[in-house]
Amino acid sequence: MKHILYILSILIITLSACEKEIEVDLPPSTPQLVVEASVNTYSPWLNYVFISNTIDYFKPDLSFNGVKGATVYITPGKIINNDTLFDKANRYTFADLSNLGNIPGLDSIGKSISGMYLNPLFRATANTSYLLEISLADGRVIAARTHIPPIVSIDSMKVRYDGIGETGKKNAYLSFWFNDGPEQNNYRMALRNNPDSVLFGWGNADSYRTFDDEFVNNGVIPLEFLRPFEGGDTLNIYFTSIGRKEFRFWQSFGRAANNGGPFATPGNVKSNIDGVIGSFTGYAVYFKRIIFDE
Repeated sequence: MKHILYILSILIITLSACEKEIEVDLPPSTPQLVVEASVNTYSPWLNYVFISNTIDYFKPDLSFNGVKGATVYITPGKIINNDTLFDKANRYTFADLSNLGNIPGLDSIGKSISGMYLNPLFRATANTSYLLEISLADGRVIAARTHIPPIVSIDSMKVRYDGIGETGKKNAYLSFWFNDGPEQNNYRMALRNNPDSVLFGWGNADSYRTFDDEFVNNGVIPLEFLRPFEGGDTLNIYFTSIGRKEFRFWQSFGRAANNGGPFATPGNVKSNIDGVIGSFTGYAVYFKRIIFDE
């Protein structure tokens, strides 16, 4: 974007010396539909569907571009022989957050966020496939599937205290190990350094790691944090297993965010929902909390 503004400024300076005025008509970028949908085994507040539109860079709007008026269903599947069947009689309706009524903690949030769809009564389980169905007010229909794999546990953890940090607190270096099975496994870990362990959406985490078992498979895998935490910190670890298509989406999403920020080309992100940008992700969550010594 800075390069665009620089080129435009040079163009304006150059044209100001000419007698004839030339107008440059820059076509607006076409908004695209974005869907982030999540089902998980840990918390009902991490089961949601967020529908929005991308922003026209030449007419930026800093408000949420949430899409209202959609009908949203999520249906658990049953495996019968080699097929997975989704019975619509067992589907769950996810309602617009702004229409959920006076539910403590949600009524104030719903007034400020649009396009978020929830069902506080929905619970997801491991080793289960789920079907997402979205019908938009303009007639468009979107469908996607995800599968929640088995939960992988953290086997052991170790904390090493070494030195004092800039704030005068201990440096706490954390490492842990988990047992990876023989099949292809994919992981996404979310971290929240806060005494409050409740996440209202995965975007509320502080940081993430997305990785697979390409180099170490069917054995014990170590993970080490090279940067220290501070003594007294409360670290909440959401260690999750996800599917391969979902892994590719979040891996490409992280690369696009690091390389291009909000102005990265959407085509760089490998969506697993046909026709839109985004992902429907099933998370098998192992949760671990650790409080570092002061």
